[in-house]
Amino acid sequence: MSAKHSIKTKVQHKGGSVLIFLSSPHVHRTLAVGRAIGHAAPDGAVISFRGDIGAGKTTLAKGIAEGLGIAEPVISPTYTIISEYYGRLHLVHIDAYRLSGEDEFLQTGGEELLGAPGTLSLIEWSERIADILPPESQRITITVEANGDRLMMIEGDWIEKIDWKRFAIRREVIQ
Repeated sequence: MSAKHSIKTKVQHKGGSVLIFLSSPHVHRTLAVGRAIGHAAPDGAVISFRGDIGAGKTTLAKGIAEGLGIAEPVISPTYTIISEYYGRLHLVHIDAYRLSGEDEFLQTGGEELLGAPGTLSLIEWSERIADILPPESQRITITVEANGDRLMMIEGDWIEKIDWKRFAIRREVIQ
């Protein structure tokens, strides 16, 4: 694997959680990161996504679904608000973009799914419902760099345990 296809990383410890910075140059690398996260995700986990339109939140969600063994195509639930898929865990994919805030989300009944046993909850545009997310949620912020690479900042407590090599992700340290 050339450096062009590797994932550049930087790890920092912040209190009880870990910050991992990943720079991904290609969509298939972002999918691979998602597969690794999906494979490692514990029962009841909640992952909140932040990033501009087109940053790669849904692409990462597709990879996470693959890591859970879900073969069904994953699409952004922008208009349905909540989509559900079944694999190793029940994947609850939420898109809060069109919601006016927490009250509207509560009306969907989605709060009952967050952190429920046997589930993995992914929330795109999580900043719109941030006050009702479980405090133990993992946080992923995706930004697009000037060269088009995706920079993912992942913060959480179980994320450091991911076996990146298993998913053909060579880690290069970001200086």
